[in-house]
Amino acid sequence: MPRTERQLWNSLRQKLPKKTHCQRIENRAGEGMPDVYLCMDGVPVWAELKITKNDRFTISKSQIAWHLGHTRCGGVSFFLVHDPSTRLVFLFDGGLAAQLHGSRLSVLRPAARWYGDIGAAPCALRLAAHESWIAALDPASCAPAPCDDGAGSANENRDGL
Repeated sequence: MPRTERQLWNSLRQKLPKKTHCQRIENRAGEGMPDVYLCMDGVPVWAELKITKNDRFTISKSQIAWHLGHTRCGGVSFFLVHDPSTRLVFLFDGGLAAQLHGSRLSVLRPAARWYGDIGAAPCALRLAAHESWIAALDPASCAPAPCDDGAGSANENRDGL
């Protein structure tokens, strides 16, 4: 039963699918960057690992800023939170970083994308990331925005020449 982030990482790593590229980030220069980068069967995942203590876990201001900035730009990231008292792992969207900070896990439980045993966490992470990427890459969101600079459309200007 993991009691530290390192132990949580080791438990998670043992359960990863064979076709996974994984990198534990030990980065003092990139403050706030998540602990783990995974690419599972072509699906990229950033994950911050957390362990609860007394039903809470802490998130630094730099981690909140990283996750909110990443989400604002269409990126996908998660918090993977282990509760040693229940032996459950909870998966939260990175965009919830500010709401997660300092809150009780028992209160946050309904906001979890998934929760369960550490053995099922890689599959849950991949599925959540895949769903988030599909939503972020919705073809309708890729259509160019209309440009109204007051001079009319490009076609109107071209046709008027």
